[in-house]
Amino acid sequence: MDELSFLQTALPEDWAAYPRALMEALAQHAARLRRTVPWCAALSEEAYQQYVLCPRVNDEDLSDHRALFHSLLWERVRGLDEEEAVQQVNCWCQEHASYQAQDGRTASPLTVFRCGSGRCGEESAFLVAALRSVGLPARQVYAPRWSHCDDNHAWVEVLCHGRWRFLGACEPEPVLDRGWFNTAASRAMLVHSRTFGPAEDTKLHGPALDRQGQAVRHNQTARYAPVKTYTFRTQPGAKVSLEILNESRLIPIAQLETDAGGRVQVELGIGDVHVSAVRDGWYAETLCRGASEDGAVLALAPPEDPAQGWTEFTFRAPAPVPPVPLTGAQKQARARVRARGDRLRQKRLAGFYDPEQAGRCPGCEDLLREARGNFAQIHAFLTRDADPLREALLRALSAKDLRDAPADLLEHHLRRAAPWAGRFPQEVYVSALLNPRVALERLTDWSMPLPGAVGAVARLRGRGVPSRLRPRDGVVEIWREGAFTPFRAEQTGQAVFLRRAGEEPLYRRNWSLSRWAGDGWQDLLFSDGEWQGAFLPAQLTAGRYRILTALRLPSGDQFAARRTFLLAPGEEKEIALYLRGCETADLIAPRALPLVDGRPRAGRCALLFWLEEGAEPTEHLLNELTAAGTALRALPAEPVFFLRRRGAERQRTLRALLAGWPGARLEYPEDWDDQVESLARCLDCDPERPPLTVVCTRDGRAAYAASGYRVGEGDLLRRIAALLCGS
Repeated sequence: MDELSFLQTALPEDWAAYPRALMEALAQHAARLRRTVPWCAALSEEAYQQYVLCPRVNDEDLSDHRALFHSLLWERVRGLDEEEAVQQVNCWCQEHASYQAQDGRTASPLTVFRCGSGRCGEESAFLVAALRSVGLPARQVYAPRWSHCDDNHAWVEVLCHGRWRFLGACEPEPVLDRGWFNTAASRAMLVHSRTFGPAEDTKLHGPALDRQGQAVRHNQTARYAPVKTYTFRTQPGAKVSLEILNESRLIPIAQLETDAGGRVQVELGIGDVHVSAVRDGWYAETLCRGASEDGAVLALAPPEDPAQGWTEFTFRAPAPVPPVPLTGAQKQARARVRARGDRLRQKRLAGFYDPEQAGRCPGCEDLLREARGNFAQIHAFLTRDADPLREALLRALSAKDLRDAPADLLEHHLRRAAPWAGRFPQEVYVSALLNPRVALERLTDWSMPLPGAVGAVARLRGRGVPSRLRPRDGVVEIWREGAFTPFRAEQTGQAVFLRRAGEEPLYRRNWSLSRWAGDGWQDLLFSDGEWQGAFLPAQLTAGRYRILTALRLPSGDQFAARRTFLLAPGEEKEIALYLRGCETADLIAPRALPLVDGRPRAGRCALLFWLEEGAEPTEHLLNELTAAGTALRALPAEPVFFLRRRGAERQRTLRALLAGWPGARLEYPEDWDDQVESLARCLDCDPERPPLTVVCTRDGRAAYAASGYRVGEGDLLRRIAALLCGS
């Protein structure tokens, strides 16, 4: 099969959605690599097709980037060993892009390159694209949800000398098979990769897991974490969903179908997994305890009337396996490489904005700064004429849209909506008619029909009807009689959620709500700002609902509860949220502390603090430690403060605390930032939210760790240390 035929077969949706010229350019570039690059020529046909030729990595926008990346990279990798070439490509990627949290649309590799940032899924697609552009076979691997923390992650594997090796995208390490996520991946319930089109070599790709659109997902978990085989039994042809409790939601990580014997088998990590099955409207669910169970039997039945009250359950995460620490020399080498990459990237980013050109667009300087590498396109759109709707259209878009939307496409939508200007309130016209963005779809001129509810909104806007997807649940709404109302009539009731005094419900942090959709649960979206004191009223479509609450413990386990309820048309129902608490002992989960320099003295408990002096979270923590000073000093625990620089101890709040704590030890690690990141990652804390606090056992293990500041942290540390010290 030639290159173009493979792309047409493997990517039918993309073949229909993107210009043929793009596919031809991608095919020609890959064929040239196959002929001229030794490591590409040596690949099997299937490895070449899937991991060099194929332009799709995940769900990113496709772009014509291969020739550009090759031209910038080839002299850097020519003549190198495959492993050295991989490392150089990753260094190049770090020089051009770094991590930045942003919306869920996956930008193209070209956009990430031009604009200098991306989510982990975008960074990894960028690295895969760069590796494939020089003929190195690569794929993205993905943990769809961690079990031990409310997050997920994507990274990269590359086939070197016939063996898959892994690395973190845009995060160079001195060796392969190394990344901040080593410990996290050892706790994964599922890690998978993707192929597109014909893929028969199971040894190359891994066992097939399920199909998702154009892609087949392959199970890679055993290469990262301890695993075992689970067997789930129910009726033949049933849809089985494997789910992880994450963000207080039961989020699917795989969706399988039972065989003729009513069975599915799958290899997963050794932790809890929630399993649900559905067929023809009948449903069953159960919690499989991975540490003690190898599967479950699910008896399908019609949905029953909800039980009264709350049901408690505990969701346990797999245990961690920490990696071998890097040597001091390796850490120093990594720091030098990353510092150089950061300097080059920052210099490049600073060059995107042209103050002189921006001066022609007064009031829009912020838009042009946000456009980064797309400055010229946004500037061209703004300066075509003086129509104020140009700025209004741009302000309706996301920051990511500003970084990759072409001027001609924006012009098309400005003209499309022009006949209806002035007929609706300005805010409604701009957000729900002029706006080319509906959800997280790829921006197009709408000449090709879009699927589902997104397509319905596009068609309505194309006919001059202001419309949107309801933020709560994605229902199509149109503007009529002065308000947005459902396009199709629906029966509703009102649920009023109540919170108890002293509790702070945070949506998708410790509670969530979902609605039964006939074949599964649909998650709904709330804002914490909707609370009116102790009440949160919500007008909801009549139906069956499920509330989940969860308290995440430092071990990664969760104390959770669920409740289902029916809401009838016209009914008003009050529901008090139930957030489970815990004892101090529940917060203690001893594990290895990967700290070499500045370790606490053997035989004593210790309180370790990585402080960012002067920053507000650190100030709050220091004030609480000062308030708890007498009780803390009375404990036989060693306090150790890790400071970014010498002289930091003279900061006013820290100086006052140290004056009353003469036994405190000060450390000034040269690699403070690296220490915080590596420790936080290993201890399931956020490295971007100092201060980092660790309470250690007498044998030097980390019993408790936290990042950032929470009210009451000082007293909590005192109680944990007292338990560990036996006081």
